[in-house]
Amino acid sequence: GPALPAFKTMLERLPDKIDFAILNGDWIYEARRDYAVEEWLRDVGLEENEAPKVVRIAPTIVGVWENYKLYLERGNNLAMWHRVIPSFFTIDDHEILDNVYGSGTAGFRHRRAVFRDIGVQGWQEYLAWSNPPLFDQGVYFGDGNLKAGSDVLVDSGADFSGLDLDQAATLLVHWGGPTAGVSARGLDGGEGDPNAGVYDIAEVLDAQRLRIRPPAKHDGNPPYSIGRRSYSRMRVSNSDFFLLDTRSHRSVYDVTRPDKPGVTMLGKEQKDWLMGAMRNSDADFFFVVSSVNLTIPHVGGTGRVAGEPAAPPSRDDAWTGFLEEREELIHFWDSLGKPVFVLTGDLHNSFVVKITDRVWEFASGPHNSRNHTTGAEAGRPANGSFDSHGRKVDIRWSTYMLNETPVQLRTQPMYAVVRVNNVLTNRREAGPDRLVAYPRPQVVFQYYDGFTGDLLYAESILGGS
Repeated sequence: GPALPAFKTMLERLPDKIDFAILNGDWIYEARRDYAVEEWLRDVGLEENEAPKVVRIAPTIVGVWENYKLYLERGNNLAMWHRVIPSFFTIDDHEILDNVYGSGTAGFRHRRAVFRDIGVQGWQEYLAWSNPPLFDQGVYFGDGNLKAGSDVLVDSGADFSGLDLDQAATLLVHWGGPTAGVSARGLDGGEGDPNAGVYDIAEVLDAQRLRIRPPAKHDGNPPYSIGRRSYSRMRVSNSDFFLLDTRSHRSVYDVTRPDKPGVTMLGKEQKDWLMGAMRNSDADFFFVVSSVNLTIPHVGGTGRVAGEPAAPPSRDDAWTGFLEEREELIHFWDSLGKPVFVLTGDLHNSFVVKITDRVWEFASGPHNSRNHTTGAEAGRPANGSFDSHGRKVDIRWSTYMLNETPVQLRTQPMYAVVRVNNVLTNRREAGPDRLVAYPRPQVVFQYYDGFTGDLLYAESILGGS
């Protein structure tokens, strides 16, 4: 609920002990997404003709803004946390729409996929403005003109001469309607704009025209957007942090074929950027921040009643649905010869997984939601050996909820503190501390009970050789 006790505990214990925080996606859950433009205009004191361009083109963005406003207004501990703790953010599905995928696949038509840019814009304005800037080109919103069978989008109000395609994601023709950003599954089968879908931008023809793929299917003047690249990087001392975007460029995938070739979580450009930057880095430690889990499948939700039989999985939000790309990255990370820590979220449990001698997964959460049970996590054990779709990994520790646990008792908020130890204190005489470098620096991961602040588990990993 809005009391957010884990944030209260963290506020009491952490402000003078940490340098910054990373909030790894799902900062909000969809609420008030049907907030009307008329109500928003009245609340902010604007006339209809004074509404900003984005509200005219993408009116459902006011529901996204209201979603963030609601969380900050009712979550006093959360709001206070952000007043005192510098924070960085990744984006996950609930910032857009629950279980969104396919925004990176041209030709895909789905209400959730084409809401990406509206959700990203709200996330950028409320949270991600604090992230280290890697790209300066934002989301572009416009009114397009399309002709059936034509691969040219015309926007007489645009100026595409400055559009940098290397900083752009796919082009989305919006679904439309007042409930486009509402999470209810029953809305997914609605009609939407006949051209709504995902398009690649093949080339900029001139200041008002783009060549897109696939061609339009109908004549129309739909609202559209061109996505931004939201991944980022920051260097802190001898550690490199890579904040990934696992939603914007995610392709359509097949839950029955997790090893299907060619599917991607990151998209080619983001993956190439990540591997190139890590390959050329002189950091001792790598922190790869992924909003979704690397080794534990996410095949169910939190609401299944105790004793209810599990249905066959219809989804897998984790990297376990994108095995070709996951395995490529794990092999690459292992080849670097340095510790790589993949920090993950999404699943409502915390766990520490040793993948190889150098590659680890550290999941932290939830801060405030009900825990997932084992049925939502493909029946993985609380600890010990686990077969993650053909890769044997070692679960060192985890929070764990059996399927039989009553829903009202699935509440174990957690938080994790990461400490990089490069030096030790060794005084030669009375006076100021003298800092002496460790022969081998170390990283210590500590997991705490969100209610009590009690330490529940710690893992220490040495760098160097």
